[in-house]
Amino acid sequence: MLKVLAIIVSFLMSVFAFGQNNMHHTSNRIDAIFKNIKDSDPGVSLGILKNNELIIQKNYGLANLEYQIPISSNTVFHAASVSKQFTAFAILLLESEGKLSLDDDVRKYIPELHQFDNKITLRSLANHTSGIRDQHNLARLAGWNSDDIITNKQVLNLIYNQEELNFATNSQYLYSNSGYTLLAEVVARVSKQPFSEFTKKRIFIPLKMKQTQFKDNIGLVTKNKAYSYYKEKNSYRKDLFQNTSVGATNLSSTINDLSKWSINFTTHQVGNKKIFDAMTKLESLNNGNTYGYGLGLFINKYKGVSKIEHSGLDASYQAYIGWFPKQKISIVFLSNNGELNGGRIIHKLTGLCLDEFVKHQNSNPKKLTKKNNYSKISLKKLKKHIGFYWNSKDRFSRELRLNNGKLNYVGGNGKLTSLNAINENEFEFSTKEYTAVKMNENEMNVVLDDGYTLRLKKYIPADYTNKTIKEFEGTYYSKELNTSYIFKTKNDQLIANHLRTGKFKLKAIKNDFFIGHKGSFRNITFIRDLKQKITGFRVSSSRAKNVTFKKIKI
Repeated sequence: MLKVLAIIVSFLMSVFAFGQNNMHHTSNRIDAIFKNIKDSDPGVSLGILKNNELIIQKNYGLANLEYQIPISSNTVFHAASVSKQFTAFAILLLESEGKLSLDDDVRKYIPELHQFDNKITLRSLANHTSGIRDQHNLARLAGWNSDDIITNKQVLNLIYNQEELNFATNSQYLYSNSGYTLLAEVVARVSKQPFSEFTKKRIFIPLKMKQTQFKDNIGLVTKNKAYSYYKEKNSYRKDLFQNTSVGATNLSSTINDLSKWSINFTTHQVGNKKIFDAMTKLESLNNGNTYGYGLGLFINKYKGVSKIEHSGLDASYQAYIGWFPKQKISIVFLSNNGELNGGRIIHKLTGLCLDEFVKHQNSNPKKLTKKNNYSKISLKKLKKHIGFYWNSKDRFSRELRLNNGKLNYVGGNGKLTSLNAINENEFEFSTKEYTAVKMNENEMNVVLDDGYTLRLKKYIPADYTNKTIKEFEGTYYSKELNTSYIFKTKNDQLIANHLRTGKFKLKAIKNDFFIGHKGSFRNITFIRDLKQKITGFRVSSSRAKNVTFKKIKI
């Protein structure tokens, strides 16, 4: 009897540790990751599966701060963009039944969408290559606030109103929530039932995911709901999310239910292998390049181990599901605490779960070193490099300046660092750490010691006076967003004002180009006619490019 008991204990220990004699994945190690979550804080629900069994389930903190309700395995969280894999799955279910094709034009099902120059397929919506501007960026530009009550119909109308794309379809990859809102609408129209009903009947009920649903109505009562919270002056505040658009977001679920979904990836109780293969196959651009995304899922590696995953973030909710198919391990993470760094936590959990499988790499990779073989370059050759350089990706400016016969790099804090010349186009910082500056015509590349390169383009800085900057004043209207901004000046500063979002400053970078730091109002390029009069501007954010505003007479 004792021998049998010993065998059982040994088996349980090996399963718990994810591998024979591997004790790095114990419950205590996981607890240490969440040690800073107090019992009075919003928190986390966590599940780790091995061989299709939920072998670790942990809960930390509160689901509801007002009533001090602890998080449990049945606490319902908003799962944000983890929703997308269910939308992709729903589309593929319909395709498997011959009711649509991923290569169909979306306007076959949604004729309200603008007729763009190129065909937008259901596939391009699902793999984020459609070029359709992101709904959240558009909503912020239109003056909608994060805690507004926003319906699915409103979001769809905003998408239908767009007359331009970010880029030609399938020429680039750019994550866009709009694609998945459109896909959910296609599912509803093809199945002739609300998207929330289709997913409930075809996915959640068959998998016994009893506490999972797409919330398409702000008034829906959700039992065991976790509310999301962020911190302000050492006190938690409720972070409202009242957007009821479905497809890209608005899945509500629990650790127990999402664990059942994770298991379905290998058991195919609902769906089939062909569907899951399609979701986890890397999609390609027109040029044949892949970009780490399939259909509703990211496909990549962790230290050599294949990984399938998707995360999500809305308000202060954070969600994640990750599969490691060869190791038969998966991680499910749900949180209502906006103060947590979810990405870092997932990285730590992944390390615990995969420690025995990963390719251990040198934690101190070899860094680039200085050449210490410098040349004397004439002032004439150095002068061609002086000027200002702009990094459009991270939106910052740097300057190269001559000082005491040497070229100097001017940092963001105004500090000058002299540059040692290797040749007339390549320099190194005169600092202990390696940093190089490589010039190429009107471009400056700043190479850091780990090889990461910052690319900056040469430009002429704007030099507006209180008089000349007034030409940008006026009222500007966007037909696509049905909203307007009023621009006025004060003390050589251009100031934008929106009825709902209020006033914010615009900083002049170069002629006719300004930057803003308000929501999605980021890069602004003014448009002039043949007589050089300003007729409007185009504004871009991370996922909505070149939205046009025209100057109007009041």
